[in-house]
Amino acid sequence: MMRTLLTLGMLTLASSPVAAQHVRALESARLLNDAGPVAVRLQLGTGTLSVGASDAPYLYRSITRFGDSYAAPSSSWNATQRTLTLTAGQRITGNMPRRDDDENDEVAQDWRVQLTRRAPIELTIDAAAADATLDLTGIPLRRFALNSGAAAATVRFDAPNPEAMTVFDANVGAGGLKLIGIGNAAASEMRIIGKVGDIALDLGGRWQRDLRVSVSSIVGGISITAPSSIGIELESTGLLSRDNVEGSFSRAGNTWRSTNYERSSVKVRLSVRSLLGTVTLIQR
Repeated sequence: MMRTLLTLGMLTLASSPVAAQHVRALESARLLNDAGPVAVRLQLGTGTLSVGASDAPYLYRSITRFGDSYAAPSSSWNATQRTLTLTAGQRITGNMPRRDDDENDEVAQDWRVQLTRRAPIELTIDAAAADATLDLTGIPLRRFALNSGAAAATVRFDAPNPEAMTVFDANVGAGGLKLIGIGNAAASEMRIIGKVGDIALDLGGRWQRDLRVSVSSIVGGISITAPSSIGIELESTGLLSRDNVEGSFSRAGNTWRSTNYERSSVKVRLSVRSLLGTVTLIQR
């Protein structure tokens, strides 16, 4: 059986003798009493989002700080389907009283979420215009999806994923995307779509299985760094893009293949399509 714990605090920060900026802090958590798989969805409009793993006996723990122009966050748990939805407060629209600090809104929303290490998770994150820092190290991920709009996102795996991941999806807008330690993700497929912004892929980590990666970008550079211990095949196509490849590779048409590809125990196949930008691949 699971319980939800809620703690609500109110802080007031004086910004001037005339007007004050009010900051609310909301903490919530749900106790975890079994190790069954869970589907988790995090939804955020604007602000900042940080995600990490927790050793505490919770399915999740959330701490949110938000200003007067935002509603309070909410949570929903479906015990039958084993789905958890956490939603950060949406910006309040309408006839709100105007405050002197609304334009800058320095403490608009900061959301920090910790997820359990003790149950397999399928994680979906919808961050419309929020900068996201996602440290997924130690979270047993079976599937991952990121939908990001006009903000930057960084995703990292600093240790091997305790679960095998079927698919890693990322659909990002103008902020760009940085993935660190992809070898630790234990994914069999990655699908990345970018609109405007740079995409950086670090293929470091402890590799245990082959990986197929597809990357599509409209405007922005795509950079890929890889260790020499894995075999790399890159198929790069684009209307106005150009390739910059460093390392020991052979080329046939628009396909680059590392000289160790055939004898490597782990093979990574990359299909990259860039409309306008430079595709850089460095293996060392």
